[in-house]
Amino acid sequence: MKQRGRPIRGAVAGLFLGLFVSLDLVIFGAVALDADILALFPLLGLAAGIALGLMAPLKRRSASIEEPQPAAEPAPLLSREPDPTSA
Repeated sequence: MKQRGRPIRGAVAGLFLGLFVSLDLVIFGAVALDADILALFPLLGLAAGIALGLMAPLKRRSASIEEPQPAAEPAPLLSREPDPTSA
């Protein structure tokens, strides 16, 4: 069975996200420091990180290579020499 995604990387990222959400709620005074809900955010982040890590990447691109189109012809340079008929 082929393993998809990166669940460990997702778990670490989710854990850090949960810790920082808890820290922000305490710093901004939205939740008291002794609240039980602060332990819930790191666990939810961990679970969400693992779930998203298992599903990632959500969509793989196909390896279609397009041929480059040729560049347009440059405009001819105008000559600064005097016209022989206007002399």
